Amino acid sequence: MKSGHLELFELLRDCSNSFQTPILVFNDSEKLIRHFPDRFHRPPKIFHEEFYQCLRESKKNPFQLQLFSNLYYQYFFFYPIKNKMGSFTYIGIGPYLMQEVGKFHVRKMLVLNGMDFSYEAETVDYFSKLPVVNTKVLDSVERLLTTLLPGKSEGQSIGQMPTEEEWEDYRSFKSNHLNAKFSRHLLELNENFNRYFKQGDSKALKEYQKLRRSSLFPLGNGNELRSAKNNIITLISKLTRIAIEEGIAKDEAFSLHDFYINFLESKEDKNELAHLELTVVQAYLNVMKQRNQTSVVSPLVHRAKNYIFQNLTEDINLKVIAEELHVNPNYLSSVFNKDTGTSITKYINAHRVKEAKELLTNTQYSLMEISILLGYNSQSYFTRVFKKHEGISPKDFRQKLQTAYFS
Repeated sequence: MKSGHLELFELLRDCSNSFQTPILVFNDSEKLIRHFPDRFHRPPKIFHEEFYQCLRESKKNPFQLQLFSNLYYQYFFFYPIKNKMGSFTYIGIGPYLMQEVGKFHVRKMLVLNGMDFSYEAETVDYFSKLPVVNTKVLDSVERLLTTLLPGKSEGQSIGQMPTEEEWEDYRSFKSNHLNAKFSRHLLELNENFNRYFKQGDSKALKEYQKLRRSSLFPLGNGNELRSAKNNIITLISKLTRIAIEEGIAKDEAFSLHDFYINFLESKEDKNELAHLELTVVQAYLNVMKQRNQTSVVSPLVHRAKNYIFQNLTEDINLKVIAEELHVNPNYLSSVFNKDTGTSITKYINAHRVKEAKELLTNTQYSLMEISILLGYNSQSYFTRVFKKHEGISPKDFRQKLQTAYFS
């Protein structure tokens, strides 16, 4: 069973790499005994108690993958494994975010939940490192993990975990199969594929075929068909991540991801899967090629929007954003206007007003507090910007809401 445990750990490591999110393993005493990747960004202490409450709640349904969410924007899975003696091992996947969480959201969360503001910087940094996914991707992740995680018959003695010495011996054994020369060869093939893929160059397909012949590992616990499917799932996750990083719209990338994850499960022939694998690469390659032909500036605008969203509470402007993105301010301004039809200043103010309306509607913050929270230098300037966008002052906006509520 020990080799089976090690195979499971290697599978969890591969899943963690594919999903770009931590996967954690806890023993019956709720002690963290494994985590993938080897180094991950631990959550602030203020999140610990609710996390463990979800872990304990999952115990009610052993061998079932359960999705949890909390008040702090986070989503995560738990999979409890119960052995013959009634002891549990818990596999935790996540956390994920369903939206990007910047300083504004963190401040609002701390205020609304009466939490210590000394955690603000740590919490902002923590959220900046979490993956953001949508419902479709969560559904795909759930289907994949349900297939890969051990069932009752496989997990009966999972509580007997390999020692650290056994784990290191296994790593050493595996690494000895890849000598330095072969490792460099794989690295070169992977870099070539990534470069051509990002360029939308058809050479990427040929490079992938070389890489595929050299680097596929069994991921199906002895089931060749399952192993082939799992390798394609890993490929789809990787291509989706790269596409989004290169500026492809998330909905478009996730749509491809979800379609092929579902479609491959209908295949029961290894030859069909081999053909599908190349079809997947070509489909994503076509998207990258079209992106490169129609717009070479979208990634820059995408990065600018992300920076604005993450720093909405700061004193940001065109010059600050251009310095952060290492581009000329005039060039950034021109590109942003062309792609969005508006200036960076108007875009920033529009999003600040949107957040201000939420605060005016759902909190009792004063106008001064809201103006400070949203990064305005003064209440009067905040009022002018709000009135320009909404045709009404923030004070009148709130009064109008209250009148409508009580009438």
